[in-house]
Amino acid sequence: MARVRRPGRRRCTVLVALLGAVLAGSLLGPPAAVADADKTGVRAITTQTAPVVPGQSAWLSVVWTADRTVTDWSTTVTAPAGVAVSYPTTRGGSDTSLYGSATLVGTTRDFTAVKLAVPYTQTTPFQITLLSSYTDTCGDNGRCKEQGGGNDDKARRHSTTATVTVPVQPAVGPAFTQDTASLSVAAGSNGFQQIAFTGGQADLADVSVRLGPLPAGLAVAYPGDATASRLAGGSALVGGSTDHVAVRFDATGLAPGSYVLPLTVSYTAAAPQTVSGTVTLVVQ
Repeated sequence: MARVRRPGRRRCTVLVALLGAVLAGSLLGPPAAVADADKTGVRAITTQTAPVVPGQSAWLSVVWTADRTVTDWSTTVTAPAGVAVSYPTTRGGSDTSLYGSATLVGTTRDFTAVKLAVPYTQTTPFQITLLSSYTDTCGDNGRCKEQGGGNDDKARRHSTTATVTVPVQPAVGPAFTQDTASLSVAAGSNGFQQIAFTGGQADLADVSVRLGPLPAGLAVAYPGDATASRLAGGSALVGGSTDHVAVRFDATGLAPGSYVLPLTVSYTAAAPQTVSGTVTLVVQ
């Protein structure tokens, strides 16, 4: 006699197996991916920074917020080729943190600062990517369970990324401004005087200043017996900053009076440039 199969028995076996799997899962706890989930709600609010101009180096900021407090904040930035990234020296220069501290208090805002040096060839907007890492404090009371149950309440290191647009716009105004229009020296004097300059929006490299034809009885010299004078702070005039050059005026053979002296200012922006100017020397 042929054996008759009972369909109900097979269905019962499958149900028992499924129930066993569910019970085993509940005993083992949530998967690691769920336990390690970032519950801080950390996110960037800034989608676009302040604009820069070609050739400018500028500090830019990105604002962050979170649903609950996180600590040990660290941010690094990736920029397109040619755009140099630097960080505050207070942390050694390898990353940046938050303005207030390394802690972002839940539901508040703080910002990270990064310096970008944009080449003159960068004339269109570009994007930077910020990678921020931080420690979850498990709530504003900062009480995390480190052992035993409650695996989702352990202090854990998390990270998030944000992509932010940096607008680029043409520079306006002069490349630099000469702050010193006149100098006063005593008759018969022989000493160094300073001529100050303030940069425009973009950085200028290889800045030098020399004087043109001089009136009879006046001689000039530059530091180090060079053929021109360079900025005291280095060869570059950073946009918006002020620096000066030094010139020795030997007026021992010059009669008292007012003399307009020609200047030649050389620098490199997108290309080498030469600009003419004047400074008035008043001999008293």
